[in-house]
Amino acid sequence: MTHPAPYTVGRDPASSRGVPASSRGVIVIADDDPALRNVLRFTMQRIGFAVEGFGDGQPTLERLRRGGVDLLITDHQMPRCSGVELLQRMVADESIDNVPTILCTAKGLELDTRNLASKFDLLSIVLKPFSPRKLGEFVSRSLASVTPSC
Repeated sequence: MTHPAPYTVGRDPASSRGVPASSRGVIVIADDDPALRNVLRFTMQRIGFAVEGFGDGQPTLERLRRGGVDLLITDHQMPRCSGVELLQRMVADESIDNVPTILCTAKGLELDTRNLASKFDLLSIVLKPFSPRKLGEFVSRSLASVTPSC
């Protein structure tokens, strides 16, 4: 049985050459697993991003409403407000800018990833387990041309 590549669908990232770490921007992480959230926080901070983490979609949505977010990394399965519910609420909420988003999931074989990626204009859908280092490299390339939203 072959498994799909960890980065299954999404847009092509830009090149990251010459981007100083101080200009990387703000990443919001929504994942109910505190260990994974902390690993992702450490990884993204190490490559120069400011990071805010939340354990559920609802507080994440509230943070997104305040603006100034350059990327959202969200888990698919969270207890009160799932990643897909969060994406639906983001689309319906006019106060939230279009934030590039990566959806992480352990349910990759059960989801219609192409439809999800298209419907929510996802940067990527990442299948668990994945390498935080490789995700960091992907994020770096993807946000290379983004300036901070502060």
